[in-house]
Amino acid sequence: MTHRSADVIVLSPHLDDAVLSVGGLISREVAAGRTVEVWTCFTEGPPLDTIPAALYGLGDYAARRAEDTRALDVLGAGHRWLDFQERIWREPPLRQDYHIFHTPPSVERFQFLPALRATVRELLLGASEFYAPLAVGHHHDHVEVTLAVLLEMIEQRRFDRVRFYEDPYALGGACRRAHFVTRRRMWRLFDSPFWASPRMGALVWAAAMASKGPPLQTYAPAAEQLRWSCAAGPVHADDERRKLDAVAEYASQVKAFGGMDVVSAFIKQGHSILGGEPIWQASSAVASIPVGLTSSQIQGV
Repeated sequence: MTHRSADVIVLSPHLDDAVLSVGGLISREVAAGRTVEVWTCFTEGPPLDTIPAALYGLGDYAARRAEDTRALDVLGAGHRWLDFQERIWREPPLRQDYHIFHTPPSVERFQFLPALRATVRELLLGASEFYAPLAVGHHHDHVEVTLAVLLEMIEQRRFDRVRFYEDPYALGGACRRAHFVTRRRMWRLFDSPFWASPRMGALVWAAAMASKGPPLQTYAPAAEQLRWSCAAGPVHADDERRKLDAVAEYASQVKAFGGMDVVSAFIKQGHSILGGEPIWQASSAVASIPVGLTSSQIQGV
């Protein structure tokens, strides 16, 4: 299946991001009879025998692609792997694992940005509906993908074609508040997914503390001047069940998060307080508070 035969394309930085973020949307679209395909950008690494044994779970792409296939089969979606190499494997080497949340001082230093922009250009020309991440959490790979989308969308003025979803890190209050879009829609402190799953909450908090480098809007200043609006995509019980069943297929990642019970509680609480899976859209007008939100929903934490 190619993008020309798919009704909906979801652009995912890594193998699992799309399902963790909008598995409910994918399930709902497939149930409605639409064809959905997930295009995953970073699906390649060095030969397995050249990496430390401790990183096998991350670097075994044969196993991870098999997980992705099974997960998307659960949802009834197709896939395309773009085979860019994750930042963790590239030169210069990261001094610490958490440096994956560090980004370069200028947009020109993103290695795969030109190639990713070419992919986005293809999607803008061919996809019926196209969903991209917002890069909440400041992971280097997520930022690189989101920049490709923002820069192409703004240059071509194709705002109607693109919808943005919230990365998994958006379920952490610190990551959410640090992002120029998602900070417009916060929750009250005691509604936080942290209380449903402290382990996942702590992992996401650690990501926020590790973030370093210019904020997203510094790389693409015009993005902050756009009008951003949000619509929560409801996740009904059957779609939530299928989403969680699909997430469970990413066993290598779920294990690192602390197991499926931990992950499920975190995701379910996110659905509860956000009204499902928030979907954002930009338009070429001055920035504004998203429509449909009350003042209490826009409180910081």
